[in-house]
Amino acid sequence: MNLQAIQKRAEPIFQRYGVVQAFVFGSFARGDQSEDSDIDFLIEYASDAKKSMFDFCNLIGELQNALGRNVDVVTIKGLSPFLREVVEKEKRVIYDVKSA
Repeated sequence: MNLQAIQKRAEPIFQRYGVVQAFVFGSFARGDQSEDSDIDFLIEYASDAKKSMFDFCNLIGELQNALGRNVDVVTIKGLSPFLREVVEKEKRVIYDVKSA
């Protein structure tokens, strides 16, 4: 699965959950994924979005079902400062209504 296929399957899910930006990072962004690789997402919700942990878990579940792989999802606000530099270097935008 390439980034374009991920984007096509994930976009309607991001729209439903009020995500304004989404990036892939990790092995899929670098292009060195394996059969067992999960997909790492960095997302940003709309500033007025009121999302619960239940909503976040449902988002993860829908992404996993649509993509047929395990996914890890972190919000921009929840991104560890320790990981920020690495993620910023390798992230690839797959969804962006914030800049539109």
